[in-house]
Amino acid sequence: MPVTRRDLLARLGFGMGFLPALAVAPRSVVGSLLFEPDGALVPVKPIPPNPFVRNGKVLVAMVHGRDPVVLLQAGLELLGGIGRLGIANKRVLIKPNIVNDRPPPSTTSPAVVAAVVRAVRNAGAADVQVADSSGMIRFPTAENLIATGVRQAAESAGASVLALEDHPWVRVEPAGAKALPRYYISKPVYEADVFINLPVVKTHRFAHYSCSLKNLVGITHPRYRPSLSFLSGDWHERIAELNLAVHPHLTVADGTTVMIAGGPTSGTPARADLLLLSGDRVALDAVGVALIRSFGAWPKLMEKGVWEQRQIRKAIELKLGVSSPDQIELVTQSVAGSDPDFDKLAAAIRRDLAKA
Repeated sequence: MPVTRRDLLARLGFGMGFLPALAVAPRSVVGSLLFEPDGALVPVKPIPPNPFVRNGKVLVAMVHGRDPVVLLQAGLELLGGIGRLGIANKRVLIKPNIVNDRPPPSTTSPAVVAAVVRAVRNAGAADVQVADSSGMIRFPTAENLIATGVRQAAESAGASVLALEDHPWVRVEPAGAKALPRYYISKPVYEADVFINLPVVKTHRFAHYSCSLKNLVGITHPRYRPSLSFLSGDWHERIAELNLAVHPHLTVADGTTVMIAGGPTSGTPARADLLLLSGDRVALDAVGVALIRSFGAWPKLMEKGVWEQRQIRKAIELKLGVSSPDQIELVTQSVAGSDPDFDKLAAAIRRDLAKA
C-alpha cells in the first residue's frame, strides 16, 4: 500500500518526537542505539511441532468470560491441555506486551500475566521468567513493569521478571530475511526451553495491528526494530522477518480489553472479555484481526481482508504458520454460560476468516 500523506506526517511526527526523547534518554539507551551489542552468532531456532492440532487442523481457542484464570483454563482445555507442551522441569519464558507504562489495552493485563504464570508453575516448570523490552522512547522497561502492575503480578505468581535491554543479546542471520538479514535478539528468550507469547489484541498506526507476530519486536535489540525505519513503509514485512529467529510454543492473546483504533501506545479501548490461544501464531493473528475488524472502527484493517494483511501474507511466505482458512479450526466457549452476543461474534469471525 502506498504511504499516504497522513501516514507520512505521522511517521515524521514519530521521528521528530524520537530525537528529543533520545537526547534525554539514559546513557545506556543511547549507547544501545549507537553501537551494536556484543553477541555471538547462533543458529535460528527450528519451528517446534504444534501439539494443538485436531484432525489435521490447527486449533485456535476463543473463550469468553470475566475471570482470566477460568478463561485460561477453559482455553487450554479446548486446545487439549497444557500438558501437551511438556513444561515439566523446563525453563519457561513468558513475553507480555509492555510497550509503555499505560494500562490495558496498551499493555497486557497483569491478571492475565499472573494466570499464565500460575498455570505454567502448576504444570511443573523448573523456572519461569516474565520478560519484555518496551518501546525505545518509553524506556526503561523496568519502570514500566512496575507502573503497569505486571512485575508485582508476575512475582506474586512465582516468576522472576526481566527488562530485556538490561540482559545479553545473540546475533541471528535467518536465511529468509531480506529487510534485516542480520539482527540481535534477547539471549534469555533464545535460551528458554519453552517460549510463551502473551500479546494484546490491538491496532497499530503503522503496522495496522499488533498481536502475536508484532509482539516479538520486543525481544529484538533496539537498533533493529521497525520504528528506526519509520519512513520505509515496510513495517509489516520487517515484523514477520523478526519472527524467524525464535518461535512461540504457545500464544495466549489478551483480548479482555482490545484496542479497536489508534495504537499501539494509546487508542480506543473496547471491553471484549476474551482470551485467544493457539500453538500457531499466524492462525491466532488471523483470528485477532477478524476480532478487531468485527468492531468496524479501524479503516486500516477494513481495506483488506484478513488473509491480505501484509504481516500475515509475509508470515505465510516465510512459512511461519498456517497459509489458509481451511487449515484452522476455531473452537469457542463462553465460561459464563449461554451468551447470544458471543455466539454472534464467533459466527462473524468464522465468516471473515473464510474469505480467503
